[in-house]
Amino acid sequence: MSVIIDSRLDVPRARQVAAFVDRLGLAGVWLRQPWWPVDGPVMSTADTAGLLAELAADGRVRAGLIADAGKADVSWPDRLATVAAAGQEGTAPAPGLRVAVAGAPGDVARWQHLIRQHAAGAVRQLATPARPARPAAGAGDTPPATVFVPCLPGRDLAAEISAAARGGPVLAEVTVSVGRTTAEARARAEADELFTVAGHPARQGLFGSLEECQAAASRLAHAGVTELVCCLPLVADLPDVLAQLRSIAVGAGILRPGDPASAAPPAPAGWGGRRPARDDRAGLRRFHAGRRPAA
Repeated sequence: MSVIIDSRLDVPRARQVAAFVDRLGLAGVWLRQPWWPVDGPVMSTADTAGLLAELAADGRVRAGLIADAGKADVSWPDRLATVAAAGQEGTAPAPGLRVAVAGAPGDVARWQHLIRQHAAGAVRQLATPARPARPAAGAGDTPPATVFVPCLPGRDLAAEISAAARGGPVLAEVTVSVGRTTAEARARAEADELFTVAGHPARQGLFGSLEECQAAASRLAHAGVTELVCCLPLVADLPDVLAQLRSIAVGAGILRPGDPASAAPPAPAGWGGRRPARDDRAGLRRFHAGRRPAA
């Protein structure tokens, strides 16, 4: 599981999210261009590129870019080469940039061409909405094409993942609202405008308590998803949400859809209420017998 850094954050807070993702051992972070059309300040293109270069140079967390090919600035493929160069100059080995492209087939093809032309050596993994119809000539040793399933409010998420999972990695962008209770998850989802445009987590991702989200993630894993790319609510206790995301990832790996729930642990000895001893019950009977009215 990886995390999309909310572009409504300022750069220092975005760095904190990346640090938490690294500390929790999640699969990486993504920046999105353009950000969803929601109210509030949005990180500029220059800030996004600078942060991506900084994360690449740091090298501790895998960094990636999600681009809507029909709306994102077409200078981004050229920028990626500069970002990758910053990563090569870092003190830690750069894990390489990942790029996921969404949009109409013509726009995606244009981005693929620009990346090959300007940033072929900068991008380690390129994910697009569909696999090539046939492998390119001489591509026997190349890694399998990666399919990107972007957020769309009306999509059938499980069906799209199943259709995409044919012998290669599948990245699925999902919305997530997890809470200590389902009510808390619902309050988080209803308070954030993001889910009105990207899709409600109950239909387009992971929603509810930790256990409910683990079960949903397990179903998507068995449908064929390789990585869930998570859009999280912008909340004050975001570190707590990220920690729960880690727990979802761990729990989903051992669940199988349709399996019965594990048995609840037994209650501690002596717990569950006061039960009178046998002698006490006999004493109660004598007490009540003594209060019966005389015949």
